[in-house]
Amino acid sequence: MDYHELMIIGTGGRGVLLIGRLLLEAGINKYKHALFFPNYAPAMRGGESECTVVLSNNYINSPVMFNPYFALAMTSSSLQLIEDRIKSGGSLILDGSVISDEIKRNDIKTYRIPATEKAVELGGNQAANMVLLGAYLECTKAISLNFVEDALDRRLQEESKKPILTLNKMALNEGAKLMANYKI
Repeated sequence: MDYHELMIIGTGGRGVLLIGRLLLEAGINKYKHALFFPNYAPAMRGGESECTVVLSNNYINSPVMFNPYFALAMTSSSLQLIEDRIKSGGSLILDGSVISDEIKRNDIKTYRIPATEKAVELGGNQAANMVLLGAYLECTKAISLNFVEDALDRRLQEESKKPILTLNKMALNEGAKLMANYKI
């Protein structure tokens, strides 16, 4: 597929913008055009935060996307904001560890990935975003996990950040495994 669009939505401090940037940085290795468009509240932590990532081999007309084909939701409040906006036939991956809300729509695919639970098992709940990103990559095959791992290596190359790098890579791969074994 030559075109992938994704909206990631959650609250500030959960790594919404980080995984969007990583996807962008990794995506430029495969696609002619890649776009990252952040949108967030003025509060640094706890405010609503979202970003759009588009990967395409064709020109991207606009960075603004109100109705994504694919979305990642990290909190219950973010689910309320995004569920009705996903295109019919689209998909939603949500953190099933923290979102128990019922999905009202039956015209989208929904994947409940226990991202926070898996991240805690691996050693830190702050890696839940990477679990969701790994699940997305496995589901869509938009880009290789290796490209994202390379982007992580570039971003976290300092010696003091090696434990975070290791945790994030493990979480990314665990998310891909969870999606590969997901039963709808």
